[in-house]
Amino acid sequence: MQALRSTPRPPRRSILRPTLRLALAMLLSLLLPRAASALELHGVDVPASVQLGGRALPLNGAGTRYFLIFKVYVAELYLPQRTRFAADAVGMSGPKLMRLVMLRDVSGKELGDKLTEDIQNNIDPADFAGMITGLARMGGLFAERHELHAGDVFELADVPGHGMTISINGTSAGAPYTEPGFFNNMLRIWLGPRPAERRLKRALLGDAKAAN
Repeated sequence: MQALRSTPRPPRRSILRPTLRLALAMLLSLLLPRAASALELHGVDVPASVQLGGRALPLNGAGTRYFLIFKVYVAELYLPQRTRFAADAVGMSGPKLMRLVMLRDVSGKELGDKLTEDIQNNIDPADFAGMITGLARMGGLFAERHELHAGDVFELADVPGHGMTISINGTSAGAPYTEPGFFNNMLRIWLGPRPAERRLKRALLGDAKAAN
């Protein structure tokens, strides 16, 4: 009689390999660096820095814009170097970025009108007159969009020599605004003597207690 042949067992390592690969993958996911966030506000991850004009800009501050009891957007300010003084932030040379992440649906025209009103409240009439053409173009952009939705990202980016650009959800919205001081005047909406919200102004200037 022929000896009965036993069915060979699969090599032990073929059973262990998938488990080992999974364990290694989990370990690597813990060890690999993630995109650095400075903080989280109302579900919005706020980066510790951004790249603009060939430079890394650190987060100067971030906070929440309220209307009555409603959260409207998270605002983030990135500058070449951190400062706690509004005048220094506005007058600082180099690239700058103001980033708004919407927390609720807002009429584009309503937002544009409010931004224009806040500019007028914070700059001299002569400076405002120099912005009228650009503000009219910006107003048309908002009116054309009709509505900004919760989660939309609205950015004002200023690079010396190129002017201020507007982007929505990463897509550029028209040609740069090249009027002298246009971005700095826009920045006064949040950092001027009559800011959109005083608590938000403090947050953008690095007061972490005012962020929420």
